[in-house]
Amino acid sequence: MSTIKAISIDTTVVKNSEIISSNMDNETVMMSIEKGEYYGINSVGSRIWELIDSPEKVKDICKTMCEEFNVTPGQCRDDVVYFLNKMAGKGIITIVDE
Repeated sequence: MSTIKAISIDTTVVKNSEIISSNMDNETVMMSIEKGEYYGINSVGSRIWELIDSPEKVKDICKTMCEEFNVTPGQCRDDVVYFLNKMAGKGIITIVDE
């Protein structure tokens, strides 16, 4: 059984290309064909989803999110890392080895 590496501020992540997604009223719905599971994320999560269309460092995601949303850098970092770790645990995103 493989373990998923924990995501940190220096991790690079990207969408899992096998996840199908669609934007609906500023929220994103996703489906894993492989697992037959559906996921939904709010507008903030949807913005992160947009940012990881190509490999992106977590610290760069946080920089963009701080510029676009009214959030402190520390809170943003904590929330983004938590969110991405949950997404990685479900196989929705992939950690890029550098």
